[in-house]
Amino acid sequence: MSRIFVIGNGESRKGIDLSKLKSYGNVYGCNGFYRDFTPHGLVSVDPGIMHEIYGSDYAINNTCYYRGWTPVPAMLYDDMLKA
Repeated sequence: MSRIFVIGNGESRKGIDLSKLKSYGNVYGCNGFYRDFTPHGLVSVDPGIMHEIYGSDYAINNTCYYRGWTPVPAMLYDDMLKA
């Protein structure tokens, strides 16, 4: 049975050698986690960070899971219609 490690993006992961976890199972991270480490999957539900990830081209070669993805952030939709 393979293990799954879900790692947050906070200070608590400091000092953990995440590369060692990959030999024991799949590693999943969230939001800005991709800046320091490439997990098996990256999860994000925040529109701002989703666009940062997308804009960095990280999603081209890596697995990402987004909730409610749209190329136009919902928070800007009304302003774009008015323009």
